[in-house]
Amino acid sequence: MHPAELAILLHRSLELRLARLQELLDAEGWAEDAEQLHQVRVASRRLGAVLDLVDAETYPGHKGQRRALKGLVDVLGLPRELDVHAGHLGAYHAEARTPAQAAVIEHLLEQVDRSRAKARRAMDKGLGRLRLPDLSRLLVVPALQDPFQAASLQEAAWACLEPRARTALGDLDALAAHEDPAALHKARVRIKKLRYAVEALEGAFAGPPEPVLKGLRGLQSALGEHHDLAALEALLWEAETQLRLRNRPTLCGGVLELLGEVAEARRATFDRFRALAQGQNPGAFARLVRPALGLPLGDGAQA
Repeated sequence: MHPAELAILLHRSLELRLARLQELLDAEGWAEDAEQLHQVRVASRRLGAVLDLVDAETYPGHKGQRRALKGLVDVLGLPRELDVHAGHLGAYHAEARTPAQAAVIEHLLEQVDRSRAKARRAMDKGLGRLRLPDLSRLLVVPALQDPFQAASLQEAAWACLEPRARTALGDLDALAAHEDPAALHKARVRIKKLRYAVEALEGAFAGPPEPVLKGLRGLQSALGEHHDLAALEALLWEAETQLRLRNRPTLCGGVLELLGEVAEARRATFDRFRALAQGQNPGAFARLVRPALGLPLGDGAQA
């Protein structure tokens, strides 16, 4: 159980994030707009991150609410990924060096647009089945335990952050040593959850923990771009295979040319991640966060 001071801080963070999600969900036609859809997905993840921090037993229906938010994120996942693919291909089309190259990309965009339309139809059905519960029930103020405890707000905040930092940052050296897109994507998710946790606990800091957030945002951004490019690369390889099976050598050649550019961009993004990952580990996180919380470094932070 959290000390009452931390429980109140987390509940206020929950209120802000729930209000933002409800505002987005109330906007007419949000699911048809690529950016609004993305914002709903982000807001759902931010709210979910706070629900992962609170004392679940003090919130009636917590398990169902958390499951519904995850379902919302999952339902929006494929449409969002295809929107990103379309954006990348559109950027490559704008920079096409020859009419032939532009024609190849237009062919790929037509395929992606068909997939986007199909994914949105499936999304609409999924949203209809999802039936989000009444999220406003989370605003019912939970019963708090006796506030007279030894742990301070700052100590309790660190107790929330420390295991998440160990999980998110503990294997960055190994990830930087070998490019593994699937493992890097999982690392991005863990880093994002850590960042959202820091943001939710911002009230425990003497001032905005911007140096901490800046480092996490940099890692998350590099890993996000890497994932997008790796996913686009996989889509292009599948397109090339299908064109080859249909005996379309000219289109195959154009796709392979584009694949080379995407692969080069992916490798450059991985190199950027490797540079950003240097010195990022649980000990470095502790050396930044504990003093910002007004806590002594401790043995782990001094390592």
